[in-house]
Amino acid sequence: MSDSDSVWTDGIVPDFPVITGLHSTELERLKLIVVKGTVTKTNLTFNELQRLGRSSKGLVHDDVRKFLWPKLLRLPDEELNMLGEDLESVHKLIDDEIYQQILKDVARSGSHMPEDTSEDAMEKFHKELTQIICWVLSRHPELNYYQGYNDVAATVLLVMGLHQGLHVLEKISLTFLERFMEKTMEKVNQELFYIFALLDREHPKLLEHLENVELFPHFALAEYTTWYAHKYAENRKLLHRLFDFFLGSPPLIPLYLSTKIVAYRDKEIFNTTPDMGHTHKVLSTLPDDLPFEKLLFHSTKLYQQYPPESIDNDVRDFDYRRRRKEQEWRNKTEAIRLERERQRKLKVSRTQPRIPYRLKSYKTITVVTILAIGLYAFLKSSSGLN
Repeated sequence: MSDSDSVWTDGIVPDFPVITGLHSTELERLKLIVVKGTVTKTNLTFNELQRLGRSSKGLVHDDVRKFLWPKLLRLPDEELNMLGEDLESVHKLIDDEIYQQILKDVARSGSHMPEDTSEDAMEKFHKELTQIICWVLSRHPELNYYQGYNDVAATVLLVMGLHQGLHVLEKISLTFLERFMEKTMEKVNQELFYIFALLDREHPKLLEHLENVELFPHFALAEYTTWYAHKYAENRKLLHRLFDFFLGSPPLIPLYLSTKIVAYRDKEIFNTTPDMGHTHKVLSTLPDDLPFEKLLFHSTKLYQQYPPESIDNDVRDFDYRRRRKEQEWRNKTEAIRLERERQRKLKVSRTQPRIPYRLKSYKTITVVTILAIGLYAFLKSSSGLN
């Protein structure tokens, strides 16, 4: 399907969800009216739907998201309503070592639920989260689980519910997350340098500062691979709005958002102790009060100004320099290790002979002493006989 295709098959528009008890701002209520007026048009296109997800406040409400996320992903209704296989035993279809890691990560996913969640509700959430992850992995053996995937899955589960969530998570995984689920993260490591290539155009002074402290853009890895679902698990309103934006945008757009966030925090970065450790710590910790609507808007503009294909060569160049620097670090580490080993062996070689040498000297002294005493006794006894 192309972006200009109609969302509604045969021009038949499903009923728009009835939103009750909406606690929102006036701007959000107005946006909800716009969303309803737009999506109930018989000739609604995918391009228009994507713009709704990207535009200010996104799709506003989780009931609307449950209605429209499958459409953003272009999931057919018949596929969306298919029940999954036996979910109680689906974990048996994946490697046990992976399953055990999933269980550990799911157990740490409680921050996606309110603090007052009952024990039974939390247990149900953990069970369904495990099932939805295992179901996707069992259907696609080529996809490799990574830590953070559980946060994406949790967000989908909370909006879509278990059965529809199966297909939504599957489509997100195949369309947006596939690179993160390869056997290695090498491709992802290279993609992170879109941040540096963009900073080179947007804020070269800041890029120079980051390079001077020998920092790579891997501080953004968690945000990129989880769509901020780990950082903002407790802020559902913001997190779900970010998913609206990402689902209506190209797969690399999170890197453009990361670039805008880094540039926005330039004063904080410049005022940080200029070394790798302190700078990485600052950039790995996102504030809770970032002006996201403004940042999302400018991320889209940045993407239009510098689409990925226009900066691909720079990205590869940055990544080449990264690999060269990492090799230098490895060589330096190996040289230090070899020098320590040489010093250790030298120390051992110097200390080992001392004990045998002294023992040998002691033996010589002892023998000489015994001979001297013996000779003295002999001479004395000889003089006595005379």
